[in-house]
Amino acid sequence: MRPNRGTLGWKIKENALIMHSFGFDSNRAAKKCWWGHRLYRGPQNQPVQILYSKTKDDSEKIARQFLNEAVVGFDMEWPWNDWKKSDLQNKIGLIQVASLDKIALFHIGLHPGKTTEDIIAPSLRKLIEDPKIGKLGVGILSADFARLRRFFRLNPRGAVELSHLYRLIKFGGYKPELVSTKLVSLARLVEDQLGHPLYKGDVRTSNWSKPLSKEQINYAAGDAYAGFMLYSCMNYKRLQMKPTPPLPIHAEQYLAYKLSGVIPLRLDAKAKDGTIMTSETFFGVTMTDSAPSRTSKTKETKTSPTPKAKTPTMPKELTDATSQALFNELVLCRVRLAEEAGVPVHRVTTNAVLVSLALRRPLDKDQLLRVKGVGPKQQESYGTAWLEVISQFHNANDLPTGDATTTTTSSKPVEHVTAEPPSTPTRAPRREGRQAQGSPDSSPAFDSPVQRTPTLHTGLSFTMAETTLEPGRKTMDEDEEFSGSESDSSLPSIDFGTPPPTDIPQLKRKRTASPAPERALTASQRLQELTQPRPQPPTVPPAELATPRKPAALASATLTPRSRITRNKLLAFSKLVARKLPQRPPDAPPIVSERTLSLIVIRAPQTVEELERIPGIDGFILVCEQIGVDLLKNVLKFSGPG
Repeated sequence: MRPNRGTLGWKIKENALIMHSFGFDSNRAAKKCWWGHRLYRGPQNQPVQILYSKTKDDSEKIARQFLNEAVVGFDMEWPWNDWKKSDLQNKIGLIQVASLDKIALFHIGLHPGKTTEDIIAPSLRKLIEDPKIGKLGVGILSADFARLRRFFRLNPRGAVELSHLYRLIKFGGYKPELVSTKLVSLARLVEDQLGHPLYKGDVRTSNWSKPLSKEQINYAAGDAYAGFMLYSCMNYKRLQMKPTPPLPIHAEQYLAYKLSGVIPLRLDAKAKDGTIMTSETFFGVTMTDSAPSRTSKTKETKTSPTPKAKTPTMPKELTDATSQALFNELVLCRVRLAEEAGVPVHRVTTNAVLVSLALRRPLDKDQLLRVKGVGPKQQESYGTAWLEVISQFHNANDLPTGDATTTTTSSKPVEHVTAEPPSTPTRAPRREGRQAQGSPDSSPAFDSPVQRTPTLHTGLSFTMAETTLEPGRKTMDEDEEFSGSESDSSLPSIDFGTPPPTDIPQLKRKRTASPAPERALTASQRLQELTQPRPQPPTVPPAELATPRKPAALASATLTPRSRITRNKLLAFSKLVARKLPQRPPDAPPIVSERTLSLIVIRAPQTVEELERIPGIDGFILVCEQIGVDLLKNVLKFSGPG
């Protein structure tokens, strides 16, 4: 990465000018000074220049002014209800690019056209796709770059994640084990490094498809300029470190390493052995993931020491090292496929499907389609890549071909039971038959000896109209042993000398009370009852037994009464937050699901990091930030003292 020009005399102006620019009288002290690009002045006391383009031609002229920059602040805005319209102008309304002395606002939402070529100016596209021009931002890869790939089919490169540089200069000097890829919010970076809080008001959710107001221009220009000034400030601090660590690599180069979400930083240099240098190799420490947040700092000092780092959890269905290693390879493949398609990783497939693939290890199309969760559409889109990963894994580890779950099951020794010749049992009196049913000793589960049935000289075994010619063949009464207490026959079960099965995988027979004595039946009624077909027990295919099922959604019944009250408070709070959003339609979906609310109650997050780990919480956090509400503070308030 080329070195940038630094700040070159640009600094925050004097206090009197600050108050005047924000509408304060010079005789009155400002209670709070928000950070913004209007605070800065150049060597000649000139303000930062704002370049606002509404047409493609103007965008082309303005974009050319940034093509020689080493790094630029980068940000984008789009309508909050972008799902309502499919046109490209509604997917990205504004692109902001900032350098030291100027900020460009490319209002592509006003550019006419239906294709990328109609809307994006050539020089702006070159700026976005040039890897030599670093684009500075927070979460830029997963938010801004992903949207450019998904909707405009661009190939944005050069993502400089400011969180990585922040953790390098923040912890590299005294606690290098905390240097990792964990993200930090832009507001926290600005307040910590630039000394003023970042203002986030309702303008963030305003309409970006119309010409911008003065308030919108100031807001949009501020985020992009904050990225540039943060980089200049933090890079200066990096250069003062001894030894001086290299810069982190671009964020898009991490895609091949994202297994657990938080990993050591990759630095833009080579180690002595020729491999990519990481923060671990540079500082000579092992990374941990226990950085305290501002919210939990006070609590941690009063209670116990910082807990040890949590290791990445592996799905519990994967019990052997081979399946776990293949699962990791499939996770890497999923990340690569998501990057190529420009979609989030969960849109490619779920962890449950990857677990099934790691267990079943299909090697062709037919075997792949038999894996639960893989349909024809997924097979067509991603099947070739999955089969290639599994095939390479097989060849590299000399694994036997075939279904891994079938191989595991078939490896168990099979017990062969020799059935006795067919025989006809001696009919017991009716009273004895009813006593046998009512007595607990009559059940095979109590290891009572089964009565030996005599055999006729013909070799046939029959009772009434039921005749069996094959040794060891089950009768209807034997099938009833698998269906529980559904049988209402008053006759004792027929047994041919084969012991009852003792191990039925995945199916457990419930024991119920013996049926009450029935009225005496005639011989013809018993014959009719025995000859009528009876419902068979449901069978479960082996493939479904081997394939892990997706966990069911959390129900309110699993929560304690106190937890349900907390969940209901959070639900009411989410509805209150949703009502504060401007221009929100009545039929809009909820901002957070009931399952996510239940997870909040169950996990009881105490820090921002713990809150952000809850699945489905991202939208709730974003909306709370838009209206200026602290979500974690309200979660702790509703949960009460633990």
